[in-house]
Amino acid sequence: MSDSKGIAMAMALTMGSALILGLVSVWLNIERVDRAYELRRMEKRLDEQEALAAKLEVEKNNLLSPIRLRELAKEYGFGPASQGQIRRPANKAKP
Repeated sequence: MSDSKGIAMAMALTMGSALILGLVSVWLNIERVDRAYELRRMEKRLDEQEALAAKLEVEKNNLLSPIRLRELAKEYGFGPASQGQIRRPANKAKP
């Protein structure tokens, strides 16, 4: 009788352990999938940010191009500075 109780207890403990291990395994798999989705979202956002930075760099270069600046200066009536128009501050010695 004692042997059958011991075997039943061991079987119950084994089945309980298997159930717990199965649940932990499922939980870990769900966490892994969640992390993979989060990583994919972060990679997509990084790609979007890098594309935006590249577009902004191109736009900045376009806006500061010498040809465009020359056209804008002509449109607003600006030209090269003549003699005496440019003043440079005197270099003051720092205390």
